[in-house]
Amino acid sequence: MSFWAKVFTKNGWQVYSFSHNKSSQMVGITFIKKKSTWLDKRGLSIIQDVINAFRYLKKSKADVVFLRGARRDLLFLQWACKLRKAKCVFLGASDKDFVPGEELDNGNSINMKLFHKAMLSNRYYIVQNQFQANNLNKYYSKRGAIIPNIWTKNGDENALEKIYTAVWVANLRRLKRAEWFINLAKQLPEHRFAIAGGVNEQDYYDSIKTFAESVPNLGFLGALPLNDVNKLLGQSKLLVCTSEFEGFPNIFLQAFANDVPVISTVDPSGILTNYNLGQYIRNESELFHATNMLLENRSLYEQCQMNIKEYFITHHDADLAFDKIMNLIAN
Repeated sequence: MSFWAKVFTKNGWQVYSFSHNKSSQMVGITFIKKKSTWLDKRGLSIIQDVINAFRYLKKSKADVVFLRGARRDLLFLQWACKLRKAKCVFLGASDKDFVPGEELDNGNSINMKLFHKAMLSNRYYIVQNQFQANNLNKYYSKRGAIIPNIWTKNGDENALEKIYTAVWVANLRRLKRAEWFINLAKQLPEHRFAIAGGVNEQDYYDSIKTFAESVPNLGFLGALPLNDVNKLLGQSKLLVCTSEFEGFPNIFLQAFANDVPVISTVDPSGILTNYNLGQYIRNESELFHATNMLLENRSLYEQCQMNIKEYFITHHDADLAFDKIMNLIAN
């Protein structure tokens, strides 16, 4: 979302953003720091969320409010926007945001009902791929603008030495299936691999860390800040994604910004296949064969890199994305 914020400030908008980090700073953006209240501590956070929606919208005097990902807050923001005559835009994150009953990890029925009500009554939607667009229409009879995430094209990183054959980057949770990548590294001992990821499910994180550290040609790097992830991708020939599902992963954009082909079990809107930006795979066997193919076929690898350059400019350009948003909220 920080990239979206930068685009709006570049176009003369005053941007407000929520943050739990007291040190959060970004030129042109005013951060609103959320604080826990006695309502939160007494299990009445839903009341506090309603209060916050009205309080912060009044404070910012915003004309447009963006909320990303499935959250009950969407309904409260709609109420506040209606009162303030502002526009509320929902941005899809995971594909599951558009599948009723699957969108919220905690499974709280009240939160789900609030979110479903909000989705049925909201007017403006941004989706990341065709799958999300189809489900938005199927389950909510709504249409959304397909606008994949934006990213900034890298410069010097592309000149970094390629010390890794492939890297895997994601928060460590079971649905990401990091063990597939570790098995790949074991199958290719002559190559060097790396895993970077923070804790999402502690027991899974611990087991993957132990498994990864048992493989000599695989480095376990833990959680990395954004700039270090960019550097890591600049040092790698391939990015591997083994997740069960995604929306449009930001890590794909970071890879494309470094001209790095992607091998993945998810193919948002068919971009990997349709634009030849890497390889779409369905199982561990295909992961092994796809990796070998891109490593051994130099002309195929270089063609993927050329395709990535063209695709990145034509689909993830910030100015084009801003124009699409302006067209969406113009009505």
